[in-house]
Amino acid sequence: MATPPFLASGSSESVSFTGPNERGDPMTSFAMTVPTGIGIAHAHEVEGWDASIEGSTAVWSGGSLAPDGEIAFGLTLEADAEPGVVELQAEQRYPDGAVVSWPVALTITPADDSASQNLALAGVVALIGLLAVAAIGLLAWRRRSA
Repeated sequence: MATPPFLASGSSESVSFTGPNERGDPMTSFAMTVPTGIGIAHAHEVEGWDASIEGSTAVWSGGSLAPDGEIAFGLTLEADAEPGVVELQAEQRYPDGAVVSWPVALTITPADDSASQNLALAGVVALIGLLAVAAIGLLAWRRRSA
């Protein structure tokens, strides 16, 4: 699961990926591979694990996650992909060579639809609205006084 589950096209965002170790053996490596149009700018540090980036894959190794445990790994991702849903590939790796993999959906939103841009636009519109109401009120007050 990705948190947040979306990324605006043309932006860079920190995204966290969480997964449980549902096997009876400790997980000793975790990898996340991104598709074309998504870049890995940074693999976040996780205590007890070594992070590296190998092309379109971030790998954390050297640690251990006990059975039934859960851990979050983070990446700073850059999106140049067209809006829509993309699939990243997560892999849990085990000392016996076993690999458990699953897709992780991430929604790429248009740059204009990013939350921060919508909030900025809403703020500007609200400010213009407040100024218009104040101007009308002032004009009405002046006419009433005259």
